Amino acid sequence: MLASQTPPQPKIALQGMRKEFSFRGRLLPVLDGVDFYAAEGEFVSIIGPSGCGKSTLLNIIAGLEEPNEGSLRLNGEESRRPLGQVGYMHQKDLLMPWRSVLDNAVLGLEVQGTPRAAARRQALALMERFGLRGFENEYPHTLSGGMRQRAAFLRTILTRRDIVLLDEPFGALDALTRAQMQEWLLDLWATLGKTIVLVTHDVEEALFLADRVYVLTRRPARVKMVLPVEIPRPRRYQVVTQEPFISLKARLLAAIRQESEAAQEGPWR
Repeated sequence: MLASQTPPQPKIALQGMRKEFSFRGRLLPVLDGVDFYAAEGEFVSIIGPSGCGKSTLLNIIAGLEEPNEGSLRLNGEESRRPLGQVGYMHQKDLLMPWRSVLDNAVLGLEVQGTPRAAARRQALALMERFGLRGFENEYPHTLSGGMRQRAAFLRTILTRRDIVLLDEPFGALDALTRAQMQEWLLDLWATLGKTIVLVTHDVEEALFLADRVYVLTRRPARVKMVLPVEIPRPRRYQVVTQEPFISLKARLLAAIRQESEAAQEGPWR
């Protein structure tokens, strides 16, 4: 296992995180003492067998779930009620079909109380960077999968949170669009300075995007491996066919295969 030293004051720090759910009259342990951190401006990926608790971990960081045990620190301070402190984008774009691209993008700002005119100005200023110029007044059903994901990501970024959680945002896209979106995300992340935590089942995606990759065990999840990705940035997709990417991918695949073979089916992710 390769582990990296935790910085003195990381942007996100979880220690001893434990979580269990009540399921069919019994307790189902999901997380078992997970330690995790992400430094300011860092891109960190999390992979592991299906049902091991990856999304549960994100939900705890976002404040959607409460842990049974453990501590969470955001921006160096213990956070008991983190709801609303991070941006969170799910696999499904969750765009409202009756709202235009522009009106979907400003939804988070409107919920925060930003006046509608001011919210629309902020969104319009970012349309070109997000590849949505000229589609501001279109509705979600007219857009490609990649454009829908960019619109959803714009909505997330407009919440103005320094921490962004991504739960398999490109999982439903075809391979070509997915690769294009990964490069687009890296270019955008380099200019925004956000701390991003990505959950994915795709080992190649985890490596290509991240500074470090966490591998979780089967449920109840523990940290099996923390792998630094020492591949120079900026990265282009051709790197996935070259060393050291190939060797890092082989190590991650071996670790995840070992856990997947022993994993039991369950309803929790």
